Amino acid sequence: MEAGTLRSVKEGYCALCYAKAKDKKCAKCKRPYCSKACQEKDWKLGHKGDCGLSDLPALTVVPSPPARLLRESVEQPVCPEPVWRRLQESTDLGPRLGPPRGLRNLGNTCYLNAVLQGLYHAAPMLASYCREHRLGSGGGGEGGTCGAPDGCFRCDLELMMANCLEPRPPSEVGDVELGPGDRVMLHSLGAAEFNYREGTILSEVPPESEGKELRLAVQLGGTSQKLALRPSNLAFCGRPAAGPTEIVRWLPKLGEFNFGTQEDAHELLRSLLRLMEDEDLREHGDRLKSAAGGDASALPEPNADLTAAPSRLFGGLLVSQCTCTNRACAASSFSFEAFMDLSLDINDATDSVEEALRLFTAPERLDKKNGWTCETCSQTVRARKQLTVLSAPPLLVLQLKRFSFGGPRNKVTRPVSFEASLNLRPFLWRHSAGEADAGKPLMYELRAVVVHLDKAGFSHFGHYVAFVKRKAPEGAPGGPSRWYLLDDSQVFEVPEAEVLKQQAYLLLYARLTEGATAPTASAKRPGQPAVEGLPDRCRGRGGVVCSFFACADGLCTRCYTEEHGRAPPAADDASPAPLPASKSSPSDSPVSGRGAGDAGAGSPTASGA
Repeated sequence: MEAGTLRSVKEGYCALCYAKAKDKKCAKCKRPYCSKACQEKDWKLGHKGDCGLSDLPALTVVPSPPARLLRESVEQPVCPEPVWRRLQESTDLGPRLGPPRGLRNLGNTCYLNAVLQGLYHAAPMLASYCREHRLGSGGGGEGGTCGAPDGCFRCDLELMMANCLEPRPPSEVGDVELGPGDRVMLHSLGAAEFNYREGTILSEVPPESEGKELRLAVQLGGTSQKLALRPSNLAFCGRPAAGPTEIVRWLPKLGEFNFGTQEDAHELLRSLLRLMEDEDLREHGDRLKSAAGGDASALPEPNADLTAAPSRLFGGLLVSQCTCTNRACAASSFSFEAFMDLSLDINDATDSVEEALRLFTAPERLDKKNGWTCETCSQTVRARKQLTVLSAPPLLVLQLKRFSFGGPRNKVTRPVSFEASLNLRPFLWRHSAGEADAGKPLMYELRAVVVHLDKAGFSHFGHYVAFVKRKAPEGAPGGPSRWYLLDDSQVFEVPEAEVLKQQAYLLLYARLTEGATAPTASAKRPGQPAVEGLPDRCRGRGGVVCSFFACADGLCTRCYTEEHGRAPPAADDASPAPLPASKSSPSDSPVSGRGAGDAGAGSPTASGA
């Protein structure tokens, strides 16, 4: 059921939260609401651009994008499909194992540290691809790089990740091979006063005689006291922080970044991926020229960048539909745009990422100043325009626009909630995935969050930290994964609930493989009690059972829209089914959201120490 349609009016439920509608209605289109607050919020989330236009016919087929935007049209790809598939099959795409390692702040480099941590933990394919490049080239250059004359950013990035962020391999004694600088916790000692104290490994202590067990010199935290202990009495807590010196020297080539100044993490992320892509294309061009016997005209195809590793991992496609509001015509035209991330606006109606996405994909009406001339009827009309996601990337980066122009205190500090999982299906073009997949949720898992900590609302200075998800060792208490706060060199384990309270700036979501954790039709939501007399297919929100049914696939209107990403088929004989008398019937709002703003739009510089 599309909100505001005849069916929703007939059924009498709020177009925003699906509670029982009262007397509140849109004066123009008679869209029903349960309260003035819902009406005002719905207006700000996109009804303003669609009011009175819901009767326009909805197209079911989007024309094919131009060949320049299709990866399949590249005859000589930068990263061929077989190579990419092999990398996917050989790489563990889940969260990384074990506790993470911090990065030293080399002088206002917190924005760099936060982005590198987010990429390393959210996109393991990126590190695998860089390693494939370095090892495939022979690693004969200085420091094991590919030996490019001007240096190679991909080699330096892979070496930095391997040296500074990769966990040590398991040892026969404990979880990891202990070494100098590691933070450890003492346990199982006869002197109970030392148990559960933290310390730092200084060096190995040679055995006094042959056959004696190796010991490690450990300095207790906060003291100068040193102890010689067996490795079996030490629990690994973390590796010493390392500095991303390999990457700092690339800052001038990444864009207008200067060492020692505070910069924006989002701009750095874009520049980092762009530099990787440029190197991929340059190397691809050299291969083509070599294969052509040095012919300088052997150049990469104009859209070869679509097959480079950054685009394969982060690249998606948007479709914009512009519809003539002349009812006798109602023709539509389409335009397409590639994106590497989505920039979502925040207004006083966006309380969640889903609502920010709803605002991003909400219809808008072109005003008289932006009148659109229809090519079919040749009239200049106030067209209806809507932007949706046509092709979703494997790794989705969402930027919340927390920096605005005007005044020194231009940080947008409004709380915007987000969840550990995200269903992108409601924000995709309704038939982009084909009929076979139209009813399946497109689930993403949160892997990393980058947060800008401001001071008194100022955005031109502050501090960046990252929250990352790691896989816990098998059999460890607390569940299969853990979250860590990475504040430069400091590493703290935090509960997931603490992560979800943060004022996020960048959210990195990884797409789950089909059927990984996508909710099945019969799955009940956490905490939902079994309710006698209600169909198993219908699910309540927050433990509250649904209050009506639309007789579509055994689901109520709200649940059908959430699961399938579109309205249920119209049925004139569909009628609400009452709840048992003993149950209340409040309802929450359906999954929705949009952050109004052009995809990939830049933001004013947000600086971080």
